[in-house]
Amino acid sequence: MRLSMRVYHEACEAPGYYAGGIRAKWWRGEFFSYTIWEDREAMTAFVHSAPHAEAAAVVAEFAAPGSCYAEFISDAPPDWDDARRRLSTPTAYFTPPLRGDLRNR
Repeated sequence: MRLSMRVYHEACEAPGYYAGGIRAKWWRGEFFSYTIWEDREAMTAFVHSAPHAEAAAVVAEFAAPGSCYAEFISDAPPDWDDARRRLSTPTAYFTPPLRGDLRNR
């Protein structure tokens, strides 16, 4: 969670950042974050920046099977329920899902 907070604070200062949030379910070992960007270029620039790239490398080491992210374009900011629904059809996985993972269907 500390790593997520550091990257989140870096994102908040990045050009083109609009909004975002972090949630955790400590008892289940689940961590969620989202960011909203003014445009794809701003998002891509941050994703390739040192803070995010370094964090992504660390996450890949300890992420649970099926850990993923979703990218999408919307006219309105998502709420947490919408963001969680979109993770059921992720853009990509940090680590492959286990066989039988519902997101793999």
